Amino acid sequence: MKFLFVFVLFLTSLYAYEGHNKWIGVFAQSKSKLYTDQKIFGTLFWEDFRKLVKQNWKEGYDLTAIKYANGKWVGVFSKGSGFKDESFYSAGKWKHFRPILLKRWKEGYDLMDIEYALGKWVGVFAKGTKYTAESYNTKNKWGDMEGVIKNRWKSGLKLIDVEQGEAKWICVFAKGTGMGRQSFSSRGYWSQIYHKIDMMWKEGYDLTQLEYGIGKWIAVFSKDTGFKHQRLSFAEDFDVFVGKFNQNVKDGYYLIDLANGW
Repeated sequence: MKFLFVFVLFLTSLYAYEGHNKWIGVFAQSKSKLYTDQKIFGTLFWEDFRKLVKQNWKEGYDLTAIKYANGKWVGVFSKGSGFKDESFYSAGKWKHFRPILLKRWKEGYDLMDIEYALGKWVGVFAKGTKYTAESYNTKNKWGDMEGVIKNRWKSGLKLIDVEQGEAKWICVFAKGTGMGRQSFSSRGYWSQIYHKIDMMWKEGYDLTQLEYGIGKWIAVFSKDTGFKHQRLSFAEDFDVFVGKFNQNVKDGYYLIDLANGW
């Protein structure tokens, strides 16, 4: 009876978030420590966010996740990433961001995170990553992207980032990730994708990417990540989410992906 009560209470809590905007963090413990420290900040304005990034760089932190939602630019900053250098650039349209991306690749940077918000593409680039090659694809419909992903897998590439913006889906792929077999799933409701995540965990996969766009949740799962355990933490209120974030870090879990959706 006690287990049944706890399970019913969990389901009630899960469905309470259905149809509500929420912040979601994908956290992991690793066999070899992911980071040595991690913190999260949110600002209302882009210029304030740029200043925040530069200040954290001075303090020895790298920007390892970026997200805009509910009127906030949010950044997750980490120490011990192993990056040799980091930069970030923005452009109003994809046709203007694409040349920036290609230029950064030629200069030896890898695209570590990409975000679209308020009519702006933002890319976080780093040197000193484990990747040996990167590429991307765009499609207007997710259904058209599914075949592309499978073909990329056949070429030895792994899916490392998914973003939706300007009425298109962007998928970023890389070699040298160290990850094994991958899988992905799309669902229309948070409870559906949550149950899929739980199912994949039981099958030995780790959740490596979570994205929401155009009424659709996309989850990417990978094997051989080096993670020991994973957690999902979510909250509607950003300050509540920050509290959960800090508790996870205290428990030895670090954020590997930040999502926001309905």
